[in-house]
Amino acid sequence: MGYEGTGLWADVRGVPDALATTLEAADGLADAVGLLRAQGVERVVATGNGAAYYVAHGLWLASLEGGGEGPPLIAVPCGLAVRQTFRWRPGDAVLAFSSSGEFRDVVEIVRRRSEFPCIAITSDSDSSLARAATATVLQRVDSQRAVTHTQALCGAFAVGLALCAALGRDDALAEVVATAPETAARAIGTAEAWASDELARIDRPLAAVAAGGGTAWAAALELALMLKEVSRIPAEGVETREGATSAMFGLDRGHLMIGLDPPGDPPGDETLRVCAAAGADTVRLPSLPDADGRLAPITALPASAALAAELAIAAGHDVDHPAWTDAYYATARSPDGAYDRADRRARKR
Repeated sequence: MGYEGTGLWADVRGVPDALATTLEAADGLADAVGLLRAQGVERVVATGNGAAYYVAHGLWLASLEGGGEGPPLIAVPCGLAVRQTFRWRPGDAVLAFSSSGEFRDVVEIVRRRSEFPCIAITSDSDSSLARAATATVLQRVDSQRAVTHTQALCGAFAVGLALCAALGRDDALAEVVATAPETAARAIGTAEAWASDELARIDRPLAAVAAGGGTAWAAALELALMLKEVSRIPAEGVETREGATSAMFGLDRGHLMIGLDPPGDPPGDETLRVCAAAGADTVRLPSLPDADGRLAPITALPASAALAAELAIAAGHDVDHPAWTDAYYATARSPDGAYDRADRRARKR
């Protein structure tokens, strides 16, 4: 079985429909925008963990390229924002990402910061996060056969962009967001064509680095996470210039450098060239030349998933239910969340 037969790939193929459903429903979006405007928000602190944090990171990167008039957005890992040493400011708002709505640090941040407007972006309206938040924007996840997030990541990023566009009255960004379902569908087709030509020649590496510029930096972080969680390969995601400098230092034969920048991008081309000279194998993910770069976390996902799944299969790993799953849930979930309530009931039986 190749990557096409995995639940992960089935989830990826469902991304366009899940995106269309999420964006068409815009469930809670207007209320969230109205709340943030009414509160006179001066800074949006976007937070999450893992893929959810990379969504926040991608929104921050996309905001650096936009022309909207909304408040500045910063991305902070929830493990940092939950600490007492993190300095909150008057005029802050919290934008909290968790597909399950049960990641413990994210829930704790929202509960502690009741003096600020807190917007949850989640797929579960009855989750601990949604109950604690001031307002909730719902994303749709039509299927999740694999533990790894695909529809959840893309939906959270798209609805986050839609929120930023509406809050900043950025019509150009809103038009970009509207193209996300169709762009995702094209990215899947492009990834399948690329995979048929490229995957067979990629040997399983000892370690890997993924590099992307602009909003694709967030996509590189997500690809590195997939290589770790699906393929069980030590991996790092970096900004493109870091890929040509500090990330290159540890590369050697048997390592892999993955570029997310399109052909002809000078920093991207240089990064692959320098890393190849260090002895690493190099590969470039396929790109959609006419797609807006701010959609990179969505457009890079199909090829990233195909690559991670194929490398996992080559090593005999379970793509859809990795060995670390139970340990992750034990440390990550809110102790009063739905997952844990169900788990406690199961243990009593």
